[in-house]
Amino acid sequence: MSMFNYTPDVIARNVKQLGDGVIEIRRYNDGHIRADLSWVWFLCTLGFMFYDYFTTQSMFHDVQWAINPDLVLLPEYKEHLQIFNEIGKPFRSYEEFKLGMLEKHWSVRYWGWFYILFPLFWFFMIASPKWRPVRFDAKRRLVYFWSWGQLYIMHYPKSVQRDREQLLSFLSPEFFTPWIRPKHFGSLVFNIPHENPNKKSVRRVPLGIYRPACEYQNHALLNFILDYLGSENPDEEYGKFFKKEKRITSDYFNWFYQFSLFPQIGYNEKKVEARIQAWLEKNSVQ
Repeated sequence: MSMFNYTPDVIARNVKQLGDGVIEIRRYNDGHIRADLSWVWFLCTLGFMFYDYFTTQSMFHDVQWAINPDLVLLPEYKEHLQIFNEIGKPFRSYEEFKLGMLEKHWSVRYWGWFYILFPLFWFFMIASPKWRPVRFDAKRRLVYFWSWGQLYIMHYPKSVQRDREQLLSFLSPEFFTPWIRPKHFGSLVFNIPHENPNKKSVRRVPLGIYRPACEYQNHALLNFILDYLGSENPDEEYGKFFKKEKRITSDYFNWFYQFSLFPQIGYNEKKVEARIQAWLEKNSVQ
């Protein structure tokens, strides 16, 4: 029996059922970085820009220099031209005036582009695709993850599949909590080794949706994974857990934390499966 109970409203928000004993679990840092870094910086940057617009307009002035310097230089040129006309002296052409001012105040244009690109950078962080999930294959007893052309994979033996404590010991998951968040907001962490043991590389992957669907979601998620992997017919036995039953509080927060303008990063099924088969053959896994 599981130490922590889990419900369909928790599991359905964290886990996607692919069929044939395979599930995908969403990445914790995807929403965590958007919530505690990207959104905060983006909104703070917009706040400073709006404050500047209604006060000194120094940033707004630099942005004008970057986008269209004529908006700044043309009125200034007309003032100089009027003064020189009044005293009866010739004044240089606007093109000469503009070229000289751009050379003299070149740094202003750089600052202007900085003020434009800085909030756009953070908006891209917010709107970027959701991170690739981690897969658990109950039939082939695999845990794997694809990142930047590299396969991270581990296989647990059949001898531990039906023994919950041995399976837990073999997978060796961890619990992690960011220092700026309470303990019950933590993630479930799996350390997945690289397909090539010679590289001695391990990918540390925090799992679970952020904001968590319940307190101590990481414990509930771990218990579900252990139950699912230890089942003879996981798709049938646990199929009911992949359908949401109602709207919960975290849904309102996660509209922001999970916001994206692009589809979630997925798997190249043929390429990944070919690498998995090569790894299975090389390691003589049955």
